[in-house]
Amino acid sequence: MLNYFKRRYQNHLDKVLSTIKLIDVEERYDLHFSRFYGLYFANAAKWLKMTPTQVSIISLVIGVVGGALFYYQDTTWIVALGALLVTWAGILDSADGQLARMTGQSSELGRQIDGLIDNLVFISCYIGGTLYLIPIHGYWILLLMVAAGLAHSYKAGLYEFYKSEYIYLVGKSQAGYIPLTKDEIKPTGDKWHHKIMHYINLDYTGKQIGSTTRSADERRKMRELAENNPQEFDPLYKKWNFKMLFWWAWLGGSNTHRNAMVISALFGMFDIYLAASLIWTLGYLPLNIMQRKYDQKLLKELTN
Repeated sequence: MLNYFKRRYQNHLDKVLSTIKLIDVEERYDLHFSRFYGLYFANAAKWLKMTPTQVSIISLVIGVVGGALFYYQDTTWIVALGALLVTWAGILDSADGQLARMTGQSSELGRQIDGLIDNLVFISCYIGGTLYLIPIHGYWILLLMVAAGLAHSYKAGLYEFYKSEYIYLVGKSQAGYIPLTKDEIKPTGDKWHHKIMHYINLDYTGKQIGSTTRSADERRKMRELAENNPQEFDPLYKKWNFKMLFWWAWLGGSNTHRNAMVISALFGMFDIYLAASLIWTLGYLPLNIMQRKYDQKLLKELTN
């Protein structure tokens, strides 16, 4: 009986692996939870002939409702329901990308919409969890909420930047492409929603580019090396960046923040999460120093 379940688990995990962009950048939590269960929903959506955007919208509704329920941290079953919905939204956030790759519907606009929805769910969690705290701490807690939210966005941007760079440089995939400068960012269409997404993407990507320690010239050089000398570039890049991705994920990954929010809300301690989120932002200082060191070593070794 146990061997039967092991085989079923491994067979499904193999199918999960076939729907991801690059195994190197996948967090263990995603492989064995978010993407593992997300594939079930992706298959169901495919059978129902749904689009990835429709799955994303369902994720948005479920996640926003779940985040709003964080307001009821003094009522166990309600906040538990909120935690369940926010976790479910995270699974669907994986499912929409899996569905897009399974059906060949991946697009730049879809990627932007997916990122926006993820942010809206987190905003709902911040607002719901913090409103509960106002009678306890007063309205100043709203300032802590804004500061923690901005820090969250900053950390997430850095993680997504280095994750995307890894996908583009090592995975040789356009899915990880980030422009060298803001001037390269163009709208994906002429309709009103294309323009809105363009300005959001322009602001987000601009902050990513401005936050990283990699200059445009260094990134350009890395791209040249990845294209012209992959035999030497790929192993060295993996050597110094694979482990760094682990730490960037702990600093700014969605899983880190989502699970910390859920746990703190369940125990009625969302204020602890807000303070902790600000404190662990300081982790970007040693990570930036380490990342800069490894980038310089990489370029020095391959250009000498």
